[in-house]
Amino acid sequence: MNAFLIERLAIQLQAKLVGKRLTELFTTSQFDLYLIFEEEGVKMSFFQGQAFFQTPDLEKLQKKNRLPVFRSLKGVEVSKIVAFPYDRRFDIVFADQQVLAFYLFGKFAQLTHYRSNSWQEAFPVKTSKVETYEVNTWHLEDKKVSNLRFLNEKERLHLASQSFDEIASSEKDIALNRLKNDVLKQTLFLNKGVKKYTLDYEVGAEPIAQFDEITQALDQYARLYISHQVYTQTKGSHLGQLQKELSALEKKVKSAQKRLEELNRASSYKQKADLLMANLWQINKGVQEVKLLSFEGTHEVVIKLQNTLSPQANAERYYTKGKNESKQRDFALKHLVEVKHNYLAKAKEIDSFESVDNLKEIRKTADLKLTQKEKRVPYKTMHIDGFEIRIGKGARENDDLLRYHTTNSDTWLHAKDVSGSHVIIRNPNNTQILPATLEKVASIAAFYSKAKSESLAAVIYTPRKYIRKPKGATPGLVKVDKEEVILVEPKLNF
Repeated sequence: MNAFLIERLAIQLQAKLVGKRLTELFTTSQFDLYLIFEEEGVKMSFFQGQAFFQTPDLEKLQKKNRLPVFRSLKGVEVSKIVAFPYDRRFDIVFADQQVLAFYLFGKFAQLTHYRSNSWQEAFPVKTSKVETYEVNTWHLEDKKVSNLRFLNEKERLHLASQSFDEIASSEKDIALNRLKNDVLKQTLFLNKGVKKYTLDYEVGAEPIAQFDEITQALDQYARLYISHQVYTQTKGSHLGQLQKELSALEKKVKSAQKRLEELNRASSYKQKADLLMANLWQINKGVQEVKLLSFEGTHEVVIKLQNTLSPQANAERYYTKGKNESKQRDFALKHLVEVKHNYLAKAKEIDSFESVDNLKEIRKTADLKLTQKEKRVPYKTMHIDGFEIRIGKGARENDDLLRYHTTNSDTWLHAKDVSGSHVIIRNPNNTQILPATLEKVASIAAFYSKAKSESLAAVIYTPRKYIRKPKGATPGLVKVDKEEVILVEPKLNF
């Protein structure tokens, strides 16, 4: 609100409030203040540091959670409204000389209560205060058009056309008063801008309404401005969360692509088995590795052997590994397809959300998202060597993970003899879990336990089918019928 609008408001309040008693004065939040003058209501909203004037419907005001403020003013009659020309301030002066000063200076806006010319309290609460009641007199001496910041561009041009900067102070006062009196009578237009609503004396590109009464204009302006800003902030916040989720999915896609590429680049176990079978005649039992020419004849393939096994037994071992390798590739490909699908779905959700243009739908979407978030699974998810790893988020979540989100083909891990998360290696296809993979997941289980700070920690592991939940047991407590133990370093990164 500029100085002309504030003076116009003060003049109208003078006509409405003088002679009326302040029957109620309360707040329902740290940013809203209600003043009830018998049948007339005034609401001051302090939003983003700025003050907004509203005229609330007294019949719809909430009855609960009212906190009285400025208590000594209750029941006192309004004596007069003091306007401060060319200043963003007006005062309500009461019959007992108490004063409620409206300082409407942008982000420093506040209402201040004075009694016997001494500061009492302010709303919203500010760290700085004016100790005594002051009546400031604004002077025009040496003022130029550029100094009159309360004027808009059109008003400045009008004064400039009258050579305002060169005329005497008395003539400046007359010229400025003439301009002010003209402006105070003008129709006000509520316009919708690109980023916010504006209240002006000129029709904008997208006019919403026009007003001759300042209280109606300020009330509608406040409602639309605040709701639009809340809409913008809420949408921006929710959109930011969606973008964050999209970024996380993008990382998952890249990780899945990398894993599949690694599996595709790796020398095939089946190829090694075939090479061994084709060259059994030249492989001696007891050697730890052999170098065999590839079937293409382009390079040598180094093959590690177990020296306790025959060459044929080593080949059979590689055939078994080959079956597991193929399953890992299939799993990695399936996972890549899944995360790509999720990424595209999230991108589509963002595109759809960006077109939402009202606060109700924004909040509806955000609330739905929150509800979905609250219903999310009780575990964190990671992917190690093509396997999905599920990590319980807490004691009760451990129980839910075990009961609803595992199968007997999965592998269960937990730090030995200390509290921690249940960790599950999902294995619906009964794929062989290599020792290196098991060690990585065990390190994760140790990390999510009380043994996190140890250099080495013992972790037990077993197929899910050997885990039971005793009746009446505390959350997270299970009975393990069969287990093995592995010593690992607690860590997440490999």
